[in-house]
Amino acid sequence: MSNPIHQHFIPRSYLNNFGTSENDKNFISAKNKNDDKIITVSTKDICVEKNLYTLPPKENQNKFAIEHFYADNIDGKYPEVYKILTNKDISDIDIPTKVNIISVALSLYFRTPKFLNQENILFEKLVKEAHKKSKGGDYIIEYGGESIIINPEEVEQIIKEQKEHNRIKFLSQHLESFEIFVKSKIQDAINVYHIIDESEFITSDNPVIIRPYADPTDEKFDSEEYYSQDINPFDKRNTIHLPLDSKTILTILPNLDEFPDLKIRRLEKLQFDTIMYNHDIERYSERWILGKKESIENHLIDQIEFDKPTPENIQMLNAYKEKTILLKELTILIEKNGVQNVEVFEKAMYMETRDSVKKDPNFEKILKTIKTANERNYR
Repeated sequence: MSNPIHQHFIPRSYLNNFGTSENDKNFISAKNKNDDKIITVSTKDICVEKNLYTLPPKENQNKFAIEHFYADNIDGKYPEVYKILTNKDISDIDIPTKVNIISVALSLYFRTPKFLNQENILFEKLVKEAHKKSKGGDYIIEYGGESIIINPEEVEQIIKEQKEHNRIKFLSQHLESFEIFVKSKIQDAINVYHIIDESEFITSDNPVIIRPYADPTDEKFDSEEYYSQDINPFDKRNTIHLPLDSKTILTILPNLDEFPDLKIRRLEKLQFDTIMYNHDIERYSERWILGKKESIENHLIDQIEFDKPTPENIQMLNAYKEKTILLKELTILIEKNGVQNVEVFEKAMYMETRDSVKKDPNFEKILKTIKTANERNYR
């Protein structure tokens, strides 16, 4: 087995689905969040760091064990998982398949260096700010629950050593956290959303979106407060999203039943949904948003256009909220009474009169099912 020094924290098998292929080589467009320029790079040259997962030398220990773990158990399985999730004919899965889906998807959250980098930036900032305020000689900073004595002549060396310490801590903890995370989500429901219009998803160098529970239709919902909160990835009420390619996104939803949900539920989505997901994909990225060049360009234009407080945009947002509320109410009624029910039928008939709902492709399918189930009573 090889000893890879350059190690992908987002696997090429994932990135390739958002790019283009030329002469058996795969390329992807990328935009740094701090730069207006969109560049095209090989998927082997992005989302990669030197020795990110390499363990320190130790007797009887393979220092590339973590990189090999990901190569064998995650990256190698991703193409098959991708085929299952994007195949619209597949709706039933078994436990091993579900474990593979959950494991592959969630690995892209814990293996990224975003949180490690944030910790390193915090430490370096603490050291340098304390250095500026010091009056000469050694000084002390509080970090990680400890008091650290800093010699002004050794600042850069101390920062370098702490970064390596943080990396080793990251390596020792993230696989354990990943395993706990996977076990906590095995019972959850798997949905796959397929875009059916011309809009396209982007992705990023931190592609897993974890949305804490919230009801955006609630009058008290504060978007700024919501997006600024700390995320507890182990909260069972979280919803998790992972774009799979420019037309498909995986969604893992909370399931309160005692047994694992072994269905893949597929829904169709339109441009407004794409815009909202892409907004979060960029927000949670660390440095890069990625995808096809035109997908990134359209995303940048959409974010500007749909962020304007125009009457059309306000109306569109209100319509989306109304649709969300009505579909939620209909779902609750169906869960309570079944499809063949007077109250369910009347609710669906009312929703068919609402512009916000009647053209939704998923509602059209539900409506057809409800009408068929109740046709004898309403001929």
